[in-house]
Amino acid sequence: MKKNLQYLSLLMLVAFAACQDDEDEAIMGRPEERIAQILKEHRQQLVSSPYGWKGFVFPELGGGFSFHFTFNEEGRVSMMADINEDCASKLFESSYRLEAVQRPSLFFDTYSYLHILSDPDPDTLGGQIGKGLRSDFEFAFESTHGDTIRLKGNQHDTPLILIKASQEEAQAFKSGKVNTITHGAAAYAKSTPFSYLQSSDGKRLNTSFNLEERLFSLSFKQADSLNITTVPFGYTARGIFLQKPVRYRNITFQEVFFDTVKNVWYVEVDGTRMEVVSSTDPTLPLHLLLGVDFSVISVPAKKIEGWSQTFNTLRQNVVATLADNGIGLYEIEFDFNTANKTMNINVIIRSLSNGNYFLAQYPYTYTKSPDGVFRFSPYDEPNGNGEYIKPVMDALLYYFDTYRFRMEYYKTETGYAAEMKCVEKASFSFTGNFGSAWF
Repeated sequence: MKKNLQYLSLLMLVAFAACQDDEDEAIMGRPEERIAQILKEHRQQLVSSPYGWKGFVFPELGGGFSFHFTFNEEGRVSMMADINEDCASKLFESSYRLEAVQRPSLFFDTYSYLHILSDPDPDTLGGQIGKGLRSDFEFAFESTHGDTIRLKGNQHDTPLILIKASQEEAQAFKSGKVNTITHGAAAYAKSTPFSYLQSSDGKRLNTSFNLEERLFSLSFKQADSLNITTVPFGYTARGIFLQKPVRYRNITFQEVFFDTVKNVWYVEVDGTRMEVVSSTDPTLPLHLLLGVDFSVISVPAKKIEGWSQTFNTLRQNVVATLADNGIGLYEIEFDFNTANKTMNINVIIRSLSNGNYFLAQYPYTYTKSPDGVFRFSPYDEPNGNGEYIKPVMDALLYYFDTYRFRMEYYKTETGYAAEMKCVEKASFSFTGNFGSAWF
């Protein structure tokens, strides 16, 4: 009897639990129904913006790109992008769908401008062979705040920010105003080597627009080091949009606007316009900007202003000896990696018989004192070409193996170059151009 009572109690408990599940399901809905409802709400959200969406994508391998998206009920999306002049002037239509994988997600499921960022051919936009910039075209919904939707890529965690566009913004993007901004930014960079924001506390905040890498930096000297914030950006029809806000005390902004009439950058802080000040002279010591504004100093084939007689003589000896062996000297690069504290001396040489180019490389590590004095040390063997021409290069390499150097600006008739000055041997110094690695 006791067993029967226990069995009866168990049946009642199961029945009660089943009833409870039915009630919960009635209140909450079935899981597939809830997911379908969420996807429906997201779709309605995307198609309901009357003037589409400003979109900003920040690939894993750096930089940022802007888009204008317009979604319709039929699963089609039209877009423009700041990837290149064609993408910023020609409307492209593809398809999209919403689907729940691990999370409710937005899929751009046929080829579009977004897919260019993942092009496996590095000649398209750079990036890695077979992977491009490691960007996504399938995104999971993360959050919605006001007119902003934040998504994250399902494969590479690529951030995608969607912001409702105004009628003016949509028209400006579609009329090609982004190209106007990119051209203006490029012209500004050529004419204005140095720029800064003047804060109310008297501090000059150095501004850097790295157009090639699509990075914006705000920096200032703090003791003997550089306090710097660097963020990727994408272009807009009014300027650039930063991946996250930049702050200095009471100055906070996430967009930098370009005035195409006055040819100046400016930010808006609490509704007040604050213009970026252009300067013909450096605002910060050059060594502090290594790895920020530049990473390579390129010494060209022909003599330029700022070479000491000792350096020029040694270089001429290198050129003559290489030529006797059928080799031409193209340029010498001093390629710095500030994260790893390494510096490769890359000697670009050319076969005089067939014109092919080759790299002779000499790897160094370096230390840098707070006031900008470098000491270099070889840390690995030269590559094959480097070993082959090392007897010719030894007289030049001796200075880097033995002495310390300062890195400073050198003013020329056309602007500024980088100067490397030997501390212990003042007779050895040279200048080079700010550039990127040739190989």
